[in-house]
Amino acid sequence: MLQDFSIRIRLTVWYLLSVTVIVAIMSLVSWWAMRASMYSVIDDNLDRRIKNVASSIRETNVASNIRETDVSDLRAHLGELAKTTSGGGFYQVFTAEGALVYQSEGLASRGVTAAAPDVHSGAMAIRNSGYSTSQVRLGSRLVEVNGRAWIVEWGEPLNLVNSSLERFLRFLFLSAPLLIGLGVIAAYGISGRALAPVDWIIRDARSINTGNLGERLSVPKAHDELRRLSETLNAMLDRIEATMRQIRQFTGDASHELRSPITLIRTAAEYALEGDQPREELIDALNRIEHESRHTTQLINDLLLLTRTDAQADLRKQVPVDLSAAVLDVFDRIAPLAAAKQLTMRSDVSANPVCVSGDTDLLERLVFILLDNAVKYTPPEGDVRITVADKGGAAAIEVADTGIGIAKEDLSHIFDRFWRADKVRSRQMGGSGLGLSIAQKIVEQSGGSISVESEMGRGSKFIVTLPLLDAVDQPVSHGSA
Repeated sequence: MLQDFSIRIRLTVWYLLSVTVIVAIMSLVSWWAMRASMYSVIDDNLDRRIKNVASSIRETNVASNIRETDVSDLRAHLGELAKTTSGGGFYQVFTAEGALVYQSEGLASRGVTAAAPDVHSGAMAIRNSGYSTSQVRLGSRLVEVNGRAWIVEWGEPLNLVNSSLERFLRFLFLSAPLLIGLGVIAAYGISGRALAPVDWIIRDARSINTGNLGERLSVPKAHDELRRLSETLNAMLDRIEATMRQIRQFTGDASHELRSPITLIRTAAEYALEGDQPREELIDALNRIEHESRHTTQLINDLLLLTRTDAQADLRKQVPVDLSAAVLDVFDRIAPLAAAKQLTMRSDVSANPVCVSGDTDLLERLVFILLDNAVKYTPPEGDVRITVADKGGAAAIEVADTGIGIAKEDLSHIFDRFWRADKVRSRQMGGSGLGLSIAQKIVEQSGGSISVESEMGRGSKFIVTLPLLDAVDQPVSHGSA
């Protein structure tokens, strides 16, 4: 039920319950401690009084002269002693056998029982007796006077003690609700002050939308949980803003890349439909349509692959893959393209299986992108070389060429989507600007890294490092046949 209320109300209610329990326990302990302290003072006084009565008996030598069955002299002496005591005295004396020798008027008037208490040698026995409105606390000891044992009991009226305890109890009943109320008011105010940053966070969060993703939440000055929450949410907003920026850029670039081939296809189609065109020109228009359609299809496929890799939807079941076999398979497919440009292609692949965990199709796509780029951007009679080896416990793929190279200022952008150093030449070569982005995604999803070394006019070298898999007793996928 408390879940329906705000955190501030819930904190206040829990504080109310906690303070109520604490105050109740403290009040009970305080009352018990006060009562125990007052009884302790009374008990000490009782013990002193008992010893005074015993000393008085010894000083008169009455107890030594009486017969065992005649205690009248002792009774008379105790009666005289009572006359000199304030209030007629509050004591009574018994024989060791429990027979009453004397009970003062002060005890008798308060209804104290005349039965002998159960007393052991050396210890003072304590009991309460008398009427409910005039209780007496009694202490008794077994004392020895001239070789004979007597039970001496002294009493202390509890009227003052009981009235003091009642007043203290009333004070607790009156002050406890006041303390609890003040505590609840303080808790409500403190919780409101402590949770004020939450309202700031809510206000700032509500004001942030896709139009002002650059705004950030206010960060409290205190180094507490709310500060960490604000910083965490701000970090999340940083990631969202970066993602949205990438999405906008990606959408704009994709629209631009698709607009050009679609425009060319439409223009060629309109020209072909005008009629009375020579056969050669119609065939040329259809060739342009076919070429741009193929380019657009490849671009769309690349976009779909990037979308799947972004969402990690293309990570199929990871299986052991012989990287050497996969590279050789792609090498054989690329070789005819290199031969058509009069390029020299060489492969230096480890004779032993170099096994990694991944998806065979994606890893072959990775190698194809690197080799295809090397062939595209290497002038005729140039060299393209690919190596696969086990280096320091990791599988390393290196693709080197003697192509046009990449400028230093462009190296940090080559993995950006749709980025091309020479857009005109890249389009003429059939590039979409997505190949290296796809390659980077495949490498990252396989747990590896990719880097590039390049110099203008002297070629480039791409280096891919993938975690090596222990190939012992593992069924290995060797790629496409």
